[in-house]
Amino acid sequence: MIDDQFRPRRLQRARAVIARSVDGAQLAHPWLALGSMLLLCLMILGGSLMPVPYVIERPGPAIDVLGEFEDEQILIIDGAQTHPTQGSLMMTTVSVDGGPGYRVTPVEVVASWFDRTTSVLPRELVFPEDQTREQTVLTNSVAMSTSQQGAVAVALDELGIAYEPMVMIGGVAPGAPAEGTLEPGDVILAVGEKSAPDLTGYQELIRATPEGEAVPLRVQRGEEQLDLEVPTETVDGAARMGVVLSAGYDFPIDVEISVGEIGGPSAGTMFSLSVYDELTPGALTGGHRIAGTGTISEDGAVGPIGGIRQKMVGAHESDAEFFLAPSANCDEVVDYEPEGLEVVAVSDFDDAVQATETIAESGSTAGLPTCDEVADNPDTED
Repeated sequence: MIDDQFRPRRLQRARAVIARSVDGAQLAHPWLALGSMLLLCLMILGGSLMPVPYVIERPGPAIDVLGEFEDEQILIIDGAQTHPTQGSLMMTTVSVDGGPGYRVTPVEVVASWFDRTTSVLPRELVFPEDQTREQTVLTNSVAMSTSQQGAVAVALDELGIAYEPMVMIGGVAPGAPAEGTLEPGDVILAVGEKSAPDLTGYQELIRATPEGEAVPLRVQRGEEQLDLEVPTETVDGAARMGVVLSAGYDFPIDVEISVGEIGGPSAGTMFSLSVYDELTPGALTGGHRIAGTGTISEDGAVGPIGGIRQKMVGAHESDAEFFLAPSANCDEVVDYEPEGLEVVAVSDFDDAVQATETIAESGSTAGLPTCDEVADNPDTED
């Protein structure tokens, strides 16, 4: 049996032996210790900078469709009487980091988790797998042009102005056989000597082109009709021009909407309101700054969009007073409204017009549906 009074001395001697051994090893191999530490630091730094499969959504700018963007008037209407207006009808945007061609790091993702104004999502929820940057730009461009066409159609429907359907070139893929021959906005009049009543009909006529041959197209480009031989390439045994066909409309007036390289369909509702505002007497907004978002369908239904929370923040930062939100997005809106921004839920274009007129007349959202009400009573929505 060992007396307890000897235990502290023996422990001290053992610790001294271990300390001398460690010190000896460090003195004998100082560069090894330094190199190990440097390698560990590089591994930590490298890991923090490696790309991860996430996207970060941040607030983008809110842009007044009744005003200018990049020194250009956004909305120009020719061929119909327009009326001066006041206030703002603001489309809202989202900045996305980490899309095709871009990557985000673990450090950026972790920092975004602590930022209430951003959202972090797995990339596959936002972009199709293997989609390239060029394909993303084309998809967004086509969505924007189609949205603008539909927005004008909805506004003209509200005003009782007739128009005719047509099929147009929605976009041309970079490096595609049709690049340099066809342009976005070209209206298809015939394939060879045959015309079709709708988008599906023209797609079938183009698919019938023999492999390796050019597609004979007659198109309307501005005031000019052109007969073109469009080169093709063979994809899955069929001739492809490398374009996206879109359903469009032949309007009795010329409406041009220019927002630079901004893409996507989510500004449809605000485009419709802006066209309607300029074609009707008085200021639809009553001089107020109204922002909003939402796709617009052929029958005037306002559809849900992504990034609603970021868009509300962007609207608030651009001094918007009111915000029109798609009813289908209300679950994401509740408890995230920026202080001082009054949010109204809208389900269709008539709702959007009524909300804007009410704000113009009263300066408030009293009596208009809120997202709290919609979220609490989802069965009341169409």
